[in-house]
Amino acid sequence: MSLNVRQPPASQEEEVTSPKLALTPVRPVTLRALLIGLVCVPINTLWVISMERVDGRVFSSTCSLFFTAVFFLLALVTLNRLVLARLAPRKVMRQGELLTIFSMISISTAMCAVDFMSPLITLMGHATWFSTPSNEWEKFFSSLPSWLTVSDREVLRGYYVGNSSLYTPQHLRAWLIPSFFWGLFIFALLWTMACLNTLVRAQWTEKERLSYPLVQLPLAMTTEEGSLFKSKIFWFGFAVAASLEIINGLHSLFPSIPALTFNGLDANLFFTQKPWSAIGWTPLAIFPFIVGIGYLLPADLLFSCWFFFFYWKLERVMSSAFGYLETNPRSPYIDEQMFGGYVAVAVFAVWSMRSQLRDIWRKAFGKRNASTLDDSQEPMTYRKAFLGAAGGFVFLVGFSMAAKMPAWVAVLFFLLYFVIALSVTRMRAELGPPAHDLHFIGPNQSLFSIFGSQNLSQNAMGVMTLYYWFNRAYRGHAMPHQLEAFKMGKESGTNLRGTLFAVTLASVVAIAATFWVTLHLSYQLGAAGKVHGWASLGYGNEAFDKLSSWISTPTKPDVPAMQSMTLGFAITAVLTLLRMRVLGFPFHPLGFCLSGGWSMWWMWLSLMIAWIFKVSILRFGGLKLYKAALPFFFGIILGDFLIGGVWTLLGLFYGIPIYSVWSG
Repeated sequence: MSLNVRQPPASQEEEVTSPKLALTPVRPVTLRALLIGLVCVPINTLWVISMERVDGRVFSSTCSLFFTAVFFLLALVTLNRLVLARLAPRKVMRQGELLTIFSMISISTAMCAVDFMSPLITLMGHATWFSTPSNEWEKFFSSLPSWLTVSDREVLRGYYVGNSSLYTPQHLRAWLIPSFFWGLFIFALLWTMACLNTLVRAQWTEKERLSYPLVQLPLAMTTEEGSLFKSKIFWFGFAVAASLEIINGLHSLFPSIPALTFNGLDANLFFTQKPWSAIGWTPLAIFPFIVGIGYLLPADLLFSCWFFFFYWKLERVMSSAFGYLETNPRSPYIDEQMFGGYVAVAVFAVWSMRSQLRDIWRKAFGKRNASTLDDSQEPMTYRKAFLGAAGGFVFLVGFSMAAKMPAWVAVLFFLLYFVIALSVTRMRAELGPPAHDLHFIGPNQSLFSIFGSQNLSQNAMGVMTLYYWFNRAYRGHAMPHQLEAFKMGKESGTNLRGTLFAVTLASVVAIAATFWVTLHLSYQLGAAGKVHGWASLGYGNEAFDKLSSWISTPTKPDVPAMQSMTLGFAITAVLTLLRMRVLGFPFHPLGFCLSGGWSMWWMWLSLMIAWIFKVSILRFGGLKLYKAALPFFFGIILGDFLIGGVWTLLGLFYGIPIYSVWSG
């Protein structure tokens, strides 16, 4: 029998509450787990799209730990322990089965996320429907491939106005071809990610022993002895968060009931004079589940997140004081600095495993016994991973060229995209930040900053605009969820090739379900009618207004933007080197990269509170007290997610305003 040796965690602080077994037998993914996961995927897709796109007030996919996936897992664990364990003990689901289902639901959430497929469907018909003589969008129609868009206004009338049906031959025919090609594109994107994850998995998980903080909760929930749910302190934390959610949900229905929430104040109101008014929107918000997740993070990252949050605010104040902000609203180019930081994270991650990559290459393409590495327990062989990543990249470039994007632009575009994807995945594996958005500075914006629109063809700009849907932000990125599925599979003794098959199958079903649910609801309600979610229309205006501006007013390369990217890379590199060489260095480079984004603006105060809790507990009680308190914070997360999830379901079912557990 093949055995899977469990490795100790990277840090005692991040030790998970999983069974302490020296050896875990490798089991296949069961048919039961696959079927249950496939049933849950379209239900989850409907739930997420209804919240994020139709109602538009609750965004489950913008936090690293998807609350819908945790909600489903809690329901399955409850069914497993309270029903199956009593009525059919031999049918009880094992930890590996539960975690496989959880991974399938997580990846399906990433597919229909407000930062992934939801804006794709927004872009497919937006230019045609909203084109007017005043906005002159007709000038770029020729650069939008017909096989990736919908241009029949009669078909789009039902989509935007509503009171219609998707299920007519004309409507189905118009959406079928672009949906099919976009589906192939998404599958190639995910396949390339899976191949890259296979190449880095062993190094990050077993050699560097990264801690994967975000998998701690699902691992703790699914231990077969159920120790988490036997903990009194867990139920205390659960009760605290659940009570707050119940009261705040009732307040949204009955305003006479006082709210027990703190997320509606903007500190910028207290700074009315220049240059201090330049700090901009500074929300004072406390989200219990963010505090809970924060407790799982290393203390230095928690400190760095809120420290660098103030650093970015100070940069804006200084820019205003010296007059830069008034002459250039983009100053001090925070997004560009963070982009440079993300690139540095990816470069250091690859550099740190250079010897491992050489061994992997020898294993894949060298002579027999050229490497001692064993890839029999990996999600796929190293040869397949290398060839698959290269093939996926070539397909994506070829797809773009077929859409009339020049080859050199396509190559640079996807190189930058996968650099960011690798960086996000590394961040999640090492430190588990609750968000990683990097708004408005993906390959689209960075290539325009580097080359200027005057040096890019209209066709290149048109295709990049259609790619806006997966480059606007990186909050619900799929790649880290794939790697976390492999981590949970390894921890639970599940065959990783079976895990890859389950996640891939769930992705395919979720792609189809996202197209179907979105189009079905839009033809019923009207994407410009009863659908209230900002993403339903806003992404289209953002993308095509930018394209129109690039064509009408060609720009030169943005030298300050490039300097800011270089500065961000340099600062992250210096912080990384100092952290490696100076014992107890307090500033974490990932705090610099993460803290300037939209989501971190919402989270900074919650993470500061988590830092205070964690540092105090470690200082006065040491590791023993840290471990003892861990179930309390798991309870905080679960109580917030469970009651918050119930409120969203009640709101959708009864058609009333939904209480928002998270809006970042």
